[in-house]
This record gives sequence, C-alpha cells and structure tokens, in this order.
Amino acid sequence: MKRLTLLLCLLVVLSLACDVAVNIFPTSEVPTAAETPVLIEPATTTPEVFISLTQAIPATAVPSATFAVQPSPVPNTLITFGRLTLEIPASVASGASGSDTPPMTDDDAPYWEKTPGHLQVSLNDYYILQGKFHQPQIYVYPAVDYATLVPGAFESMHRLRNIMSAVVPVAPDQLPAVPFFNAAQVFASNIQTISFQNGSGIRFITEYAQYAAPVNNHELFYHFQGFSADGEYYIVAIFPITAPVLAETSDAGAAVPAGGIAYPDINDPNADFQGYYASVTDLLNATSPDAFFPTISQLDAMIQSMWITP
Repeated sequence: MKRLTLLLCLLVVLSLACDVAVNIFPTSEVPTAAETPVLIEPATTTPEVFISLTQAIPATAVPSATFAVQPSPVPNTLITFGRLTLEIPASVASGASGSDTPPMTDDDAPYWEKTPGHLQVSLNDYYILQGKFHQPQIYVYPAVDYATLVPGAFESMHRLRNIMSAVVPVAPDQLPAVPFFNAAQVFASNIQTISFQNGSGIRFITEYAQYAAPVNNHELFYHFQGFSADGEYYIVAIFPITAPVLAETSDAGAAVPAGGIAYPDINDPNADFQGYYASVTDLLNATSPDAFFPTISQLDAMIQSMWITP
C-alpha cells in the first residue's frame, strides 16, 4: 500500500511537469547547416515540485563499486550486475562489465555529468560493430533522484510516462531524449513500445548531432528508455546499429548505397534538411528489422530479457 501511494505521488508530480519542465533536445526544429545550435542547460524546475518528488520517494544511496567482467562463452548467457540481470546473445557481444558510478551533484557540474549515482553496464567485444561513435551501454538510475537533480531527465521521464500511459500518441517530437547527451536528436525511426521482465519502455533508431548531420552508420544507434514496473528505476540503453541503406560515415563525400537518400548540399541556401530527415525516417521504417546489424529483433530480445531487482 505504501509503494502504491508513492507511485501515485510520482505520477501526479510527473503530470505537473509539463508546466515547468524544459525540453533540452527538441526534435521538431532541426537546425539547418547555417544554424549551429547552442546547447543550453535546461532552466531549473520549480523547487516546490522537486520537494514533492523527494518527499514521495526518499533518495537511494548507491555504493561505489566495480564488478568483474563476466564472459559469455555460450549463446544467450545470463549476466547480473548490481540490480540488473540481462541475457546477452553471443551473436551480439561476448559478455559485459558493470560498475556503480558515484554521485556527481555539484552545482557547477554540466548537466550531462550530473548523476545521483547509477549502475552502468557495458557490453564487451560488441564485435559485430567496432569503432562506432557510441559505446553499447545500459544505464540504471534511481528515477526520482535523477529527475530531482537534472531537469532534462525530469522532462524525458515525463515524456516517457505520457507515452507509456497512452496520454500522447507516439511521435518523434514527443520522444524522451538522452539526458546526458550534449547534442540534439536529428531524427527517429522504427519507434515501438517494448516490455521487459518487470518494466516497459520505448525503443527507436536515432542519431544525435550538434548540427544538421547526415544520417550515417558511424553514429546511428538503437535507443531504449523505460521504467521498472515499480517506477523506482529509469533505464537508458544505447546500442550501435547499422542499416544497409546508409552511408558509413558523416563525411560529405561518403558513398550512399543504392536506394539510400542523398544528403542535401550544405552550401545550398534552399537545402531541405527537414525533408531529408523525413525521407530517411520513412526509408528506415520500411527497411526490414532483420536487415539492420545487429538485427533489431536481437536487440529487442536483449531488452526484453532485463530484470531490475527492486
């Protein structure tokens, strides 16, 4: 009964967030080549709201510890780090390593470095995709503590809660953002809600940049955000992924495969970047999930296997 009361308090507070939270990574306004976006830390959310959050669910202490690497010698090996249990297909990675990141709550710290303390699990030898911009990682945060500390995390959790509660339709401009990225989401495709063993969330294919960048396999990633069923933990997963219809890098001269979408001329004042991203989104939505590498179904299965210990 006590837990139910706490969750109801959290939902009420999150529903109020639409009046006070700030979207740090808008998707509805993608910058053109002539507009280099200035990324500004979100404004501080109303203190009274965060006081309510803190009272609803007390802060959770996270110990500072590092776990040993656990190899995955056979397909679908089950690993456990801290409160996260995960089944990793051998076709995706050879194992994982995990650590508890200590709190960083200094007022002067940039928002992308702030954390109340969280669990971070990295996939070892993600050997089918080496040398990509992003590392294959899963982050588990105490939800209220993180929302209290970082307004951008508050906004992303609010959006996620709206989507999972069917309050708003699933749309790219309403998707939660990665709270610790110092860049903006330029597009989102293959959007789908997904459940894991004791929670649920949403996954999609995306790319982040600080300008109107070409969509390319070097920076493309599978992104998941979700909540544990009790609402106490917020999960963010980032896995590099490639698509056969995209250029391999963001270089202007990178070859675009047959059937791909050419990147607009950055020197053309009439270049249609919004149209370009819309076309790439449609193309990736129409691409078979099994044509991606690793396949979307492999990564979905890994997310679905997760268990977050209360």
